[in-house]
Amino acid sequence: MKRHGLFRFFAPFQRTSPTQPGTRSGMTLAATEPPIPAPAAFPASTQDVPENDFDGQQDQRQLETLLNSMQDAVIAVDAEGRVQWANQGMLELTQRVRLQAPLVETVRDPELLRAVKEAVDTRTVRGGRAIAIVSGKTFDVTAAPLPDGGAVAVLRDLTERELLEKTRRDFIANVSHELRTPLTNIQGYSETLLDTISPDSPQREFLEIIRKNAARMGRLTEDLLALARVESGEKRFELETVTPEDLLRDAAQNFAETASGRDLKLEVKDQASLPVLADRDAIHHVFGNLLENAAKYGGPGTRVILGARPVEDAVEFYVQDFGPGIPSEHLPRLFERFYRVDKARSRESGGTGLGLSIAKHIVLAHGGSIRAESELNHGATFLFTLPVATEENSSEPT
Repeated sequence: MKRHGLFRFFAPFQRTSPTQPGTRSGMTLAATEPPIPAPAAFPASTQDVPENDFDGQQDQRQLETLLNSMQDAVIAVDAEGRVQWANQGMLELTQRVRLQAPLVETVRDPELLRAVKEAVDTRTVRGGRAIAIVSGKTFDVTAAPLPDGGAVAVLRDLTERELLEKTRRDFIANVSHELRTPLTNIQGYSETLLDTISPDSPQREFLEIIRKNAARMGRLTEDLLALARVESGEKRFELETVTPEDLLRDAAQNFAETASGRDLKLEVKDQASLPVLADRDAIHHVFGNLLENAAKYGGPGTRVILGARPVEDAVEFYVQDFGPGIPSEHLPRLFERFYRVDKARSRESGGTGLGLSIAKHIVLAHGGSIRAESELNHGATFLFTLPVATEENSSEPT
């Protein structure tokens, strides 16, 4: 018999031997025969097979051991959405797993059901976040199509990681909040002292350093609080239908003074007519960060282009500068907290290193995406999308 590859055994289970009372069943894969309906438990062992099928049985056992040793839960369905197999991790999550039963009878989480159905229908990998499988737990769901027309879903427990993330956000928010008052006092008293001493006093230089650094730390705490609010979902966005023209005009007007002071030429290119769903103030914050970034790295006497263009089911906005550009190895990390391409230059300009991260989370909260494109010595372009406003999403609560 020709040896089967290990993953040829991603096929339906079959019940081959009774499950002993009081024991938890394992799983058995059937490589060639159709599944036989079974009750809630999965078979504990494989049936004896002819000697010439030994290689196939060995591969089958290897796959069974592999899937059962995974910490992630795995479950597979056929093209009609009926359960075909599951690993031990899935059995530990729910005792309702039954072969040939509809998936909805095993799990009632809408995100998992949606991801699996879309994977079956579209033949593409789909994802989601399930919170209704086990009370108090959150799972990352990845559903992928199988060659026979069904789909396999992998559930990864995110509960501990999300708890750690929440603890981190709360800590940063609390520390930032506590720092606001003393930093405001330091800055205020230093400014008062600066007003009371003569311009040629030797103490003036020290007071100016104190004031400058207190102001910078104040900006940092404000950005940390803003980022924590957006990440945690505490920040509520007032979504409304707005035209790209309005958003671009507001951004250009608010940036005009900065552009003039830095000898920058601002150009606006609007090629999108479809309205988008956005919070004006939040998107103004995004444009502010991107335009400030373009002004910082574009250099005096250069152009900054602000524009919008239609893409599939969305409008893509962009801010383009003509500075030195960004090396390709930095592009994937630009939107991380505190990540700086040129650390010395960023600190000299008073940046906090959080502007792009805040912009990213605001755009993601709107249901959009954000990215950067650049080529050395040819400037950089930051692009983000906002969903087109429709009757359905315009009526959804914010």
